[in-house]
Amino acid sequence: MAQKKELDRFDPNPKHNVKILTKLVALIATAVIVSCAGIAAITLIILDRGIVNNTQEGLLHTSEGVDITLVDWEESAGRFAEILATGAVVIPHLRTGNNQQVDAATKSRTIKYGVDILVVVDTKGIVIGGDGAKLGTNLSSQYVVQQALRGTPAYAYTAFGDCPFAVVASHPIRVDGVLAACAIAGFDLTSESFIGMVKNGYDVECTVCDGSKRVATTLDNSWLGTVVDNRDVTNTVLGKGEEFKGDVVIGSTKYASVYRPLKNDDGTVTGMLFVAKSMAIVQSIITDAMKIVIPVSILLILLLIIIGYRFVHWLMWRIYNVSNFLNELSTGDADLTKRCKLFIRDEIGDLIIQFDAFLDKLQQIMKDVKNSKSELSGAGSDLTQSTMDTSSAITEIIANIDGIHHQIDMQNTTVQQTAEAVGEISSNISTLNTMIDSQSSGVSQASAAVEQMIGNITSVNQSVEKMASSFEALAENAQNGINKQHAVNERIKQIENQSQMLQEANLAIENIAQQTNLLAMNAAIEAAHAGDAGKGFAVVAGEIRKLSETSSKQSRTIGEQLNNIKESISEVVTSSTESNEAFTAVSDGIKITDELVIQIKSAMEEQNEGSKQISQALKTMNDSTVEVSNASKAMASRSEKISTEMHNLKDATNNMKESMEEMSDGARKINETGADLSTISGKVQESIETIGNQIDRFKV
Repeated sequence: MAQKKELDRFDPNPKHNVKILTKLVALIATAVIVSCAGIAAITLIILDRGIVNNTQEGLLHTSEGVDITLVDWEESAGRFAEILATGAVVIPHLRTGNNQQVDAATKSRTIKYGVDILVVVDTKGIVIGGDGAKLGTNLSSQYVVQQALRGTPAYAYTAFGDCPFAVVASHPIRVDGVLAACAIAGFDLTSESFIGMVKNGYDVECTVCDGSKRVATTLDNSWLGTVVDNRDVTNTVLGKGEEFKGDVVIGSTKYASVYRPLKNDDGTVTGMLFVAKSMAIVQSIITDAMKIVIPVSILLILLLIIIGYRFVHWLMWRIYNVSNFLNELSTGDADLTKRCKLFIRDEIGDLIIQFDAFLDKLQQIMKDVKNSKSELSGAGSDLTQSTMDTSSAITEIIANIDGIHHQIDMQNTTVQQTAEAVGEISSNISTLNTMIDSQSSGVSQASAAVEQMIGNITSVNQSVEKMASSFEALAENAQNGINKQHAVNERIKQIENQSQMLQEANLAIENIAQQTNLLAMNAAIEAAHAGDAGKGFAVVAGEIRKLSETSSKQSRTIGEQLNNIKESISEVVTSSTESNEAFTAVSDGIKITDELVIQIKSAMEEQNEGSKQISQALKTMNDSTVEVSNASKAMASRSEKISTEMHNLKDATNNMKESMEEMSDGARKINETGADLSTISGKVQESIETIGNQIDRFKV
């Protein structure tokens, strides 16, 4: 229990401790589980992808095989149609026009050729014999019939006669070099012989679509007549004419599928062929694989965990040996001669070797410490004696410092009284010097101000003279402006009268334009009455009317502009009148100002004479003030020197006083330190004895 408490003091929260064995086993178990689960998942994913890819590749091969079959059927239907069209089976009957014999001869060849459709169609597209379409059926809208009746063989994928969807080929029939009919042969793609062959031969589901409509399928018959609603499929196959491969969902079943376009010989896509394999088969294979992979993974996990546990347990056993050795070393009699056992030279073995080396070094250190124990004890005794001697010497120094400190206090009081007296004298001299300086500065400023005022009066007098001459010229110019303004007013009134005349002329033009318009209308009416003879006159009348309308528009525009000009002239007349009145007021003001300038000129001449007299008096006063100021400055300079010396003496005395106080405080602190040092010396002696007792416990 004591050992547990000793260890717990190094751990702030010992309740949360977990053993390394538990940690390592948990880590190994987690790593094994994650690794096995990951490998199993990757295996299943690879298996799933492999099966899906294999299924998709198989479907592509199936689709290619079915496509080869369809190509073979295309070629076979073309050959049978050509044989029927070029042979001597139906041509003699067509030459005689015996359609019954044509029908019988054609039907006899149906079973022989092994086709589902074998008919003969006349030049109008009417069936006249054969199997696969009723007699008299009009097939003229069929692509293969149209091409054959144009003299060109063709094949197509289409609904034909009684077949919902078939691959058919046509060939023209010529009698004596003349196109007389066409032969059509084909195979029914909705029959069980085709879709059943695909399903049984390739083990896939098969559906035939006419466009997007399902017309035959190996799926549930409920899908017959429905349409493919997958836009990706219809856009790729029917829209682009390309093959679609991928997963589709039909009903609730997912299929890996391939849709191939069924094209006519002109490239037109008319249908789709669907081959697919249910993904339920793929899922069942994956399920079977999981039944094997999961148990194997569990067994592998358990095996690896057991092996990992045994290895960790062996590793921890070696660590426990080291831990027990350290426990014995910490709880025993401090025997530094013990060493830890070494079993295997690995990382833990290196740790034991390094720790034993540390014990060797520690053992040597403790030997040296034991040898130094006696020397340290003697040094402690010497330290105690030296401390006592130092304390006595410090007491005598403190007594001497106190006597010197009393004498410095008396000297400091005398120096302070002398410094205060000298400071008061210096202050009075400084005040007197300041007053003299202020008076001298005031006189100098007054003299300068008067001189400046004289200069300003002279300058103002010159400016007034120039102003008087300028006002005379300004009065003449103002009178000239008034005269010219009258002339401008007369001109503006003449322009206003002429503008009125233009307005009347514009009204006359507008009246002429109206009369011209009436004349053009009358001319147009007369031209209409004259008929063809008046067409030329009507053109002239139209041009006159256009001219009249243009003149009327321009007249209105001119009238608007003349009105604007009239308003502008009225505003100018008003502004001109106001300007004339302003010129008159300016002229009157200039006359009054000219009289005031003459009065100012007289007053400034009188002021100039008085300022010169004041300037002479100020010069005399300034000379006297300068002499007094020089004497005051000499006294102030000597007083400042005396005051400075007294302050220096005062500062020196204060410094001596502060130094003695610091020496006194330092001596007291040294005395206190000496006492503390004596106490510490005793404690050091006790500590040396305690350390010696502890060192003696080590066995070296």
